[in-house]
Amino acid sequence: MARSTEEKRRDTIRYGIDSEITELLKTLTTEKEPGFNDDLLALLKASRSPKLRVAVLDFLAALEWRGAEAEALAIVDGRDEQDSSLVSSSLAYLAAIRSKEALRFVPKMMEENDKNYMSGLVKLMGRSGGETEEAALLAWFDGDSTTPTLKEEAIRALGEIGSTKAAERLEKLVKDENGGKVARMNACASLAKIKSPTSVAPLVSAANDADPNVRSSAIEALGSFGTQEARAAIVQGLRDSYVKARVSACKASGELKISEAEPYLRYKATSDPEKAVKTEACKALAVLGGDSFAFLRERLEDKKTDSSIRVLCFGLLARYDASGSLGLLEARLKSEQAEKERSFYTALVREIANADKAPDIGSLARILLADKDYNMRVGGIEWIRKNKAFGLKGELERIAKEDPSEALRKRASEALKAF
Repeated sequence: MARSTEEKRRDTIRYGIDSEITELLKTLTTEKEPGFNDDLLALLKASRSPKLRVAVLDFLAALEWRGAEAEALAIVDGRDEQDSSLVSSSLAYLAAIRSKEALRFVPKMMEENDKNYMSGLVKLMGRSGGETEEAALLAWFDGDSTTPTLKEEAIRALGEIGSTKAAERLEKLVKDENGGKVARMNACASLAKIKSPTSVAPLVSAANDADPNVRSSAIEALGSFGTQEARAAIVQGLRDSYVKARVSACKASGELKISEAEPYLRYKATSDPEKAVKTEACKALAVLGGDSFAFLRERLEDKKTDSSIRVLCFGLLARYDASGSLGLLEARLKSEQAEKERSFYTALVREIANADKAPDIGSLARILLADKDYNMRVGGIEWIRKNKAFGLKGELERIAKEDPSEALRKRASEALKAF
């Protein structure tokens, strides 16, 4: 009797060796799949392998799932008897979930000054802390005895904590050409989180810095400010000779919905020499909407365009313009479905299956559910599950009862649990 994917994965967690479980965790991380968290928590408690426990904690941290807080707190509490990498991962997990309870460790661990844990401790202070932790972080930032690495962590943490008291210090650092590239880049990122109005001018200046990495960081940070000065600097960043700077400018243009950037973005999406820039330009155009959707439809239909960009445009239109593009998307999907060579069709199916915020493309999912190929029907089921598409619940129930594939029947039954 064929077992479902869920059953196989659960058995791997329960009975598998370390390498099997870590490979599964990589897959679950890619899928951002939370359905096995309780099983993984049980494994975290039962396993004596530091490497495996670290992998589990890192996965749960990526999902920001709070269910392992008590276990992580216990590991840090008993840190003298624990593997140092496991303690570090526990601190990172507690920082990821913004654990307030974990702040009780800060005074003692600061006193211990264990170099293995200071970086994680600073991250925890930034993610979870308040005024007390802010004062300590400012002292680290200003202190002459602070190591460069710890100072950089403090810079990032001050951004996480939203320290308005740090804004002036960070602005000076951004403008200091002798301040160190990494520190200045981190300062830009922190100013974006603090969002002090006084930060726009130094960030605009840094967007024209001699160092291309600082320029990129400054342009990205300006995406957090809506002033005309910030918007103008972002648009000019689309013409930067450095790839990462143009990527940052594309992202910031989308975040602020800068209409003036649209002709630049169309040019980048069509003619930029770097695929990464083309990709981000298309994403920004989807956010801008309006006439940009017609441009994305043209990219999708133009067979001279790189296939990965065409697939991206299909997914963007499905998410952002289902009302205006659905007929075209249906036609393109059916056309590719009928092709003998279906690699492009498979890529489109993957876009649909991963579209977790696209509630209006049920007709595309229906096309997949009617496909003879098992994997394509799985894609349709995944879309229904992720979007909780009540309009297709009947289809899912039919598959759960009647599909010739037992594995697919079980998968449909599992997906019904989302309703």
